[in-house]
Amino acid sequence: MPLPVAHGLLAASVVVALREPTQSRPWKLLLVGVFLGISPDLDYALNLLRVGNGGWHHGFTHSIVFAFCCGLIATLIAGERRLRNVILFTGATVSHTLLDFLITESRGVALWWPFSDYRYKLRLPNPIDYTWSTTSFFEVIVDLLRICLVELMIFGPLVIVVVLLKRLATQRRRSSTPASSSGNN
Repeated sequence: MPLPVAHGLLAASVVVALREPTQSRPWKLLLVGVFLGISPDLDYALNLLRVGNGGWHHGFTHSIVFAFCCGLIATLIAGERRLRNVILFTGATVSHTLLDFLITESRGVALWWPFSDYRYKLRLPNPIDYTWSTTSFFEVIVDLLRICLVELMIFGPLVIVVVLLKRLATQRRRSSTPASSSGNN
């Protein structure tokens, strides 16, 4: 059960990896991507509001169709209507689903909703201990901060590596592009 720190950092990595180096407003894209990476867990609100019979978590908001719809909507809102942005924002959203698919302790994610309600999970061993104390509010907060720090230590370097690799690739592309000759006709 990864927390928003892991989901946001993984989505940021996806955005950095898929973003065109020349694309304007990279921070705007990054923030939208981080929000999209966390957004499937907004299904908790359906449980809190007691919509239906509950059991919404890891349901339709964790599907590939939902991720694609989020990618389309985010592209329209961002104002840069290009297929690459749809892929970028869909990738940021689906990163959440795939992370939950890999290490969820629940009954799985509804990956192929609306075509199937079956819940999928890979059952990999979870590298992070997501248990916390319920004896006091203070202990819950301390445990949640500990978990967030562990997620930051695992997924933070991933973002840094992706940023560095993207910069290196951009520099290589620029250096391998022949300089345009002006006036040599």
